[in-house]
Parts: sequence; C-alpha cells; structure tokens
Amino acid sequence: MNIQSIKIFGTRLDKFSRLELKNKLIELLNGPPQRIFITTLNPEISLKARQDKNYRQILNRADLNICDGIGIQLVARLRWQGKLERFAGADLAHWLFGEIKSRNLKTLVVVSKNSLSSPADIKRSIHEKFGLEISAEYFEPINFFAKDMVQKAQVIFVNFGAPNQEVFIDTYRNDFPSARILLGVGGTFDFLTDRIERAPIWMRKIGLEWLWRLIREPKRARRIWNAVCVFPILALISSE
Repeated sequence: MNIQSIKIFGTRLDKFSRLELKNKLIELLNGPPQRIFITTLNPEISLKARQDKNYRQILNRADLNICDGIGIQLVARLRWQGKLERFAGADLAHWLFGEIKSRNLKTLVVVSKNSLSSPADIKRSIHEKFGLEISAEYFEPINFFAKDMVQKAQVIFVNFGAPNQEVFIDTYRNDFPSARILLGVGGTFDFLTDRIERAPIWMRKIGLEWLWRLIREPKRARRIWNAVCVFPILALISSE
C-alpha cells in the first residue's frame, strides 16, 4: 500500500482511512516479526516534537504515525484541504484486542511505574472484557529482556505516555525478537481498567472529548489549552 503523508512542525503524519489502516495492521499481524513501530499523534505530542528535535527525529523514524486528535484532523482539513481520519488510541487498542484474540497472539503491556493501572489491573481487565490472557509488566532495566514473556511477545503496548513511550520503543524495539508491532498508547489502559472514565460516545464523535477531560480533570487545563487553542494556531501559520 502506497502511504501518503503530510508534515506538521516537521513531523510526518501518515494519511489513512480507517479501513486502510485496519487492512495494513491485519497484514502486519499475519506476517513475520518486523518490529513495526507505531505512534498515535495528537496535538500535545506534535507540540512536544516541535520543541524537541531529538523527539521529532524519533517520531519520523517510526514506521506508522497515526492521527489521534481532533485538532490534527482540523488542521489537515484547513491547511491541506484533505480529509484525515482519526483513530483514537483507545479505539485502536480495543479493535486490536479483537484481532489479537482471533490469532492467539502473545501480547505484552510494558507498564509505567506512574500508571494509575497496575499490571494486575490491566491483565484482569483485558481478561474480563476480551477473554484474553496477556502479560503486563513494569519495566526494570535489569534482566527485563531476558524474560520469556518479552522474548515471545508478538504485540507490545507501551503506556509510558509521550515522549517516554516513543523513546523506549525507538531504543529497545530490536530487543523484542518476536514483535510484529509495538505501539505507544499513553493512558489507554486507564480507560480499559476504568480508572479514568472516558467521554460519552456522542462527545467523542463531535470532537469534544477534551471538554470532558477538562470538566473531570481541571488540573489538565494548561495541557488542554495548548492542544485545543495553541496547537491549531501554530500549525496553521507554520511553514514546516
């Protein structure tokens, strides 16, 4: 498949319809281990990359950069007159677990010590919601990559949040010999474990998930301001 892309602040963003992306991921899941590095780009990540050249280079080394953010969708439409479909990280993970189950793929979640959800929480939730037995483990540099679950993992989710999860995958992806895909998914598992309540579907459909987060977590106000207001203005006037 010929992948078209655009650049926002010098960071590559791949243009997929949902169907095209699903077909590409199915192809990867059915194939041999290629250690494909996937990111879900949102305005906050794009702003971090704008300020950090090294992080921007890491994102550009990723194999697939997927749109996850109404702000990015809006900017693409206004600046490039093109429709860009969004695939939120939580929705992508939910869909992937169905595909993982049908193929009986070994799955590992590498968990941040700062995560609201523990490895036990994540394993229990995925079992209850998808009927899947997965592995989940805090990252400890000593002997982590010698573990059997790491050596055999075919799908790897990393929930460190940006930019740490992308730095981790870029640094260590070759240490997962059986991996078909590796994804940075931020707080996705906090939704799946119900530690954080996700916005109602109607709010997600019209791009108001940020308002829900603001109401529920006012301490995120600065981050939401940057994503909703600062990002589109800078992206529309940027020459990059």
